[in-house]
Formats: sequence, structure tokens, C-alpha cells
Amino acid sequence: MSATAATAPDTVYFDTASLRLLRNDLTLSVDNGSWCLATPDGLIHFAGSDLAVPPALSRLVRAYTRDNDLVAVARVGDGGTTGLHAVLDHRIARSPRPPDDSARGVVLRYVRAQIAALAAADLAARQDKPDAVHRMRVATRRLRGVFSAYARVLGGRKLLKALGDELRWLGGELGPARDIEVQWARSRPWAGERTNACFAVLSEEARERVRCALDGRRYLQLLTALDVLEVVLSERPRQQWPKAARRPAERVLPQLARAVAEKVDARVSRVDARPAGPERDRAVHGVRKAAKRLRYALEAGAEALPVDAKPALRAFQDLLGEFQDAVVARELLGALEVADGTHAAVRAQETANADRCVAALPEAWRDLRRALRPLWT
Repeated sequence: MSATAATAPDTVYFDTASLRLLRNDLTLSVDNGSWCLATPDGLIHFAGSDLAVPPALSRLVRAYTRDNDLVAVARVGDGGTTGLHAVLDHRIARSPRPPDDSARGVVLRYVRAQIAALAAADLAARQDKPDAVHRMRVATRRLRGVFSAYARVLGGRKLLKALGDELRWLGGELGPARDIEVQWARSRPWAGERTNACFAVLSEEARERVRCALDGRRYLQLLTALDVLEVVLSERPRQQWPKAARRPAERVLPQLARAVAEKVDARVSRVDARPAGPERDRAVHGVRKAAKRLRYALEAGAEALPVDAKPALRAFQDLLGEFQDAVVARELLGALEVADGTHAAVRAQETANADRCVAALPEAWRDLRRALRPLWT
């Protein structure tokens, strides 16, 4: 045990040797067989032996511990977590990072926030909390989006691409669980007992796929690689940064964000030339992916960009999201092999929803492009 405090009544705190939990504002303690994990979102209680962390509790914090052993690090009497911090804070003291308004500094703050968001969503997903898988999926997309849009200021394009590929893999493992969640909710007005039973089976299969991914070695390696990237970007001497990375963010990020917006513009134009059908649907899906990259580029560079396009961007993305949900619903109805008139009518309605979204897409993009006009000036 690395530190001790007053005697009875003692609470024993567990952590990794490098205090990875405490560094992320988590504490794990046991008092007379009652285990407690304190998180920013509340307390999680487990019963077990004082001698070893319950396996289910170890699994919950895997995104933080990375399978390092959880060992007793402090025994604290009166004072609780205040006493714990008094004993251990000297071991996790960090020099405050100075303000950095360079292009890399602004983007790196966003990257750090998304790495932390991924771990927090992992903890929630392991507890089967509502929306947790969606939060994980969004964090992976945000990281991929910023790696793509701002590779010029982050540097290491090959590494960023490799990390982006792994984040895409993780998003693919999370995707079915989220899609089933959305579609099951969407089906409530018309679903019967048979359909709900099918959704229940699909949901459990998708959740098991998420559990396997989160417990696998590949995911752990991805989290470690993201940590390494953050440390390298933070600690590399400034004179070794690319020139664009060292320049003020407001002089660099607008042109990079504009390049992302121009890709959306090109993809919207391609949709107009296609009749209804699978090819058009793929083209709209391409717009949706590009629009997400644009959203995350705008988020990451918000403090340095001369635009506030949130309302127009939200309307544009809502339209694309409704299109995607309608297409997935239509395909899922076919996969469920329901052929009675009620479900045939639902499929027809979803087809109409998709067509309506496509028809509204050009005007929604014009509104958004007007809001983004300062990027071109």
C-alpha cells in the first residue's frame, strides 16, 4: 500500500499503480465489503470481499485502467475523499498547460475532450445506460472528423489515418446497437408482438457485439494509441510542429473548414443528378457523412472560426438523419419479412419520407452555405 492515513474506521482506496482512476476524477473504495465507484455521474455500489476488486467492477473501469492491476493505494480514516486527495494529490500533480491559441492548440483541446468523452461513454455503455452507445459513437466520429479536417495542423497524416481506420472499426461495432435502438423506438406506433420480439432478439445480438468489442484487445490498443497521440502532440517541441500548426488558429482553421464545406457542396450537387433508387440513396448517405465531418470541423475550430451556423447546420443534419432513419427502417421492414398490409403501408410511408428529405436537401444546403459564407471571405 503506497500511503496510509488514520486508523479505524478505515476506507481502503484502490487504483492502478499510476493512479489512472484518480487522474480521471474516479475513486474506487471498499469499506467492510461494500465497494463504491465514485464517478462524475454518481456512485456505483458492489458487494464483495475486501481483498479483491469484484471482476464486474474491474470491467466497468477498463477504459481507464487498460487492464492494469487495481491495487490498494491508500487507507483513509476520517475525511473521505478529502483525506484521499491529501494523501495522493502530490503524485498526480501536473503543470498547468499554458493557454495556446495556435491552430494546433485549439484543435488539440477538442481532441483531448473527445478522448475523455469516449472513456466516459464506455463506462456508461458497460452499465447499459440509455444513449451511452450513441455517445461513444459520436465521440469516435468527432475524432475521425477532426483527424481528417485538421490533419495539416496535427501532423502525422499516416498515423491519423491509421487511427481513423480503427475508430471507423469501433463505430462499426457500435452501429447496429444504436440503429436497432432508434428503429425500435420508431416502430412503436405500428409494431405488434411479433415485431417487438424480433427487435428484442436483434437488440440483444447487437449489444453482445458491443460487449465483445469493448472487452477485446483491439479496442484497448486503440485507446492506448489515442493516449500516446495526445501526449506526443502535447509535448513535442513547438519548433518541430508544421508551420501551419504554429500559426494563429484564426488564420489557418477557416480555410481548412472551408475545404470540408466544399466537399459537402460537391456531394449535394451529385444528388440532384440521380433518380430515386439505391444509387441516389448512396449519394445522400455520402452527403450525410460529409456533413458530419463539417459539423465536427466547425465544433473543433469554433473559437477561431468567423461563423455561427448552428441553427442551419442542425436543420441540415436533421433532414439527413431523417432520410437515413427512413431508409434503414424500410430495409429493416423487408428483413423482418412482414408482408401484411399494415407493414406494407409503413414501408410506403418510409419511402415517402426519404423522398421528401431528398427534395428538401438543396434548399437546406443553401441556407447552411449562407451561414458559412464568412469562411469564403
